[in-house]
Amino acid sequence: MAVGALLLLAPHVPAAATEGSAAGTGKAFDETRFLPDPSGDPYLDQRFTTTNAMANGTILASRPVTIGAPLALTSHFSAWQIWFKSTDADGAPIAALTTVLKPAGWNGRIVSNNFAIDGLGAACNPSYQLTHTFSIEAPDVTRQLLDRGYAVVMTDYQGPRMAYGHGPTEGREVLDGIRAALRSPDAGLSGPVALLGYSGGGIATVWAAQLHPTYAPELDLVGAAAGGAPTDLGLLPATMDGKPPASAFYLMGAFGVARATPEALRLLSPVGAELAARFKNSCVHAGLLFGPAPIPIGALTDGSPYDTDIAKAILRDTRAGQQAPRIPIYFWHGIDDEFIPLSGVRNLAQEWRARGVDVTLDELSCGGHVTCAFVPNGIQAVDRWLAPAPAG
Repeated sequence: MAVGALLLLAPHVPAAATEGSAAGTGKAFDETRFLPDPSGDPYLDQRFTTTNAMANGTILASRPVTIGAPLALTSHFSAWQIWFKSTDADGAPIAALTTVLKPAGWNGRIVSNNFAIDGLGAACNPSYQLTHTFSIEAPDVTRQLLDRGYAVVMTDYQGPRMAYGHGPTEGREVLDGIRAALRSPDAGLSGPVALLGYSGGGIATVWAAQLHPTYAPELDLVGAAAGGAPTDLGLLPATMDGKPPASAFYLMGAFGVARATPEALRLLSPVGAELAARFKNSCVHAGLLFGPAPIPIGALTDGSPYDTDIAKAILRDTRAGQQAPRIPIYFWHGIDDEFIPLSGVRNLAQEWRARGVDVTLDELSCGGHVTCAFVPNGIQAVDRWLAPAPAG
């Protein structure tokens, strides 16, 4: 499918919002045209004034919420949504949101379920999906955790700019979402916490684990389980850039990471800028619909983006491993993963082991990237870490 045909099928945006890159038009560059629109829920669309003087995880607002089907039909729990203070990747204060689910038979343990958001719009976040849609989580990790008695923290970890795939942003918000959940008088939570995530959620999990010792050392984290995790974005062009069926997800990820990187959006050509503006609110369904389109990122930029200092800095700064976790790490990854190369997690596991981290990597014959999400290994690791200490 040609870029022009994709633009014809994409949602329309006003011409003023798609004037192309500053380099291509000579006009002042306005990156706001690439940022997500409000979700339409007044509570989720609130804006708060935050300062560096506020402690990270400080609660800004909270409300009880009703979670929709199918989760509400299969599990019994109470739920709250909590706005809290966090920081972006550059340390600037921001506000973020988390959803906390506490089962009726809570077992005194907590799991940060870093759901793979896979989208650029505010309506892609779990806070919106759980309360406004018939939200089918596949696999149904949240239900399995609630049925085991765990309280579940599901944070909108991509920030107000919806920086899809940007680990330095995501890890901070995961940790501050846990802080906020523990400070909520309504939820009344305390106790050990495990991290869990697959694919895009694996990015958030890995970065939360490695930032934990310096960013949130007081949190009682007991382990992090990440499956199919893209630990090195520099490996993905060979398997995803312009290569169906993952090419649309790659473009969405490129747009998301660029949102968190000064000057990166200026690399877009006029056609690329129009596409980025039209798809700025897209969720996973857009990736599935347009995945067969073999459009490489180079078709949307002025020249090869990989040769620029900006792109090189992005790939350097988003590569996991710059810090060492202090908690056990469990990786599972499909040997035949067609999207996320196994070499990335192999390299990271080796680096962290050399620095004294307790790392387990299970390389599984579980099929492709999607099917490997359904193996129970991640939840089994959580069960091991969060098992109650034997009496006596």
